[in-house]
Amino acid sequence: MRKLTISVALLLGSVATKAQVNEHIDITKKGIFERSEMVCYNDDTKFSDLEYLYIGRFNSNYHWVKYSDIPSSNKWKVMISFGDSQGDTRELCTKQGDKPTQCKIVDSFTTVHELKATEETFQVWISKPNVK
Repeated sequence: MRKLTISVALLLGSVATKAQVNEHIDITKKGIFERSEMVCYNDDTKFSDLEYLYIGRFNSNYHWVKYSDIPSSNKWKVMISFGDSQGDTRELCTKQGDKPTQCKIVDSFTTVHELKATEETFQVWISKPNVK
């Protein structure tokens, strides 16, 4: 499985990894400048794939993660943990293979969303807090 992440409109790299069961994306809002921070990692403690990315206050881009070459297993999932302030929301968009992109506004105050990858390519977009 290969993972590609992008934030602040910069290509930050692709990583070839072996098959794994869980991928994790932790999203939170930090500090006075309300910087949106994203940390990506997986369950394999022997594989060093920790990535730290952020979006600044005046940047309108989304966090984006693209997983490709996903193993054909029903157990493969992405866990997204939000740690924003009470009342905050974010737009969460997903795209499975060639299917249309699906977006929804989600509560981002200490919530966890479990997404299952059903296609070989799976993409996730997460907005800054309280995007209107």
